[in-house]
Amino acid sequence: MLPGRVLIIEDDPWAASVLAKFLRERGHDVFLCGDARSGFEKVCEWMPDCIVCNVTLPDIDGFWVARRVRTETSAVATTPFLFVTSDAERDTRIQALHVGADAYMTRPFTNDEAVAQVEALIEMARRLRVRRDSFVSEAPTNGRGAAFRGDIAQMALSTVLMVLGMERRSGRLKVTSEGRNAELLIAADTFAAGELDGEQKPPLEVLRVVLKWKTGTFYFRPTSDTTPDTRASVSALLLEAIQLEDELAAGKTR
Repeated sequence: MLPGRVLIIEDDPWAASVLAKFLRERGHDVFLCGDARSGFEKVCEWMPDCIVCNVTLPDIDGFWVARRVRTETSAVATTPFLFVTSDAERDTRIQALHVGADAYMTRPFTNDEAVAQVEALIEMARRLRVRRDSFVSEAPTNGRGAAFRGDIAQMALSTVLMVLGMERRSGRLKVTSEGRNAELLIAADTFAAGELDGEQKPPLEVLRVVLKWKTGTFYFRPTSDTTPDTRASVSALLLEAIQLEDELAAGKTR
């Protein structure tokens, strides 16, 4: 595991300092902030490899920090984001995903568990960048980024969508498999529309179908004519589709 820069936004000095100690022992560079505004400013200044943020902060909540980070136009918008909280409510977890969190930990947890999660997020981001670079096949146009294409058998659609979500890309993802066609319109980490075999469908319904496809091809073309659907981020809807299919499969085996 290569060391990285970790920003901790936490209003409990003791909890922050102890976690920082564990991270530093693993070789990471750590900076601490005690409120949302200073934390966001440090994100933009320092460009960390991972952000650990408490949901509850003294000035504004951590959701505000996540929203601000994810709407930045620079590369900082793709920074892995881990929420920590004492609130185990399902609505809080869902809101965390909707504002762009990559992971969510509810206290009590050990510092070793938190360090492992931070390192997993840093490594995930690095792997996704490598994979993204491996399938970019066309030059950027009009400042919208590069188009790319690939084979589903070699690059799972879930990975493709994670890359697009992390990088807040906007455009059309077209997928073809065994005579079937699907299209997802993505706008800055949200789904704007979906289409399956020429018929308009809710993005969640399209996702549940295409995630089952094991062969075929995909093509992503950047566009700027998309309108965001703020109800769910790409990662949140992707997770929901996977969970629904898992529940369906579990029901069939009973």
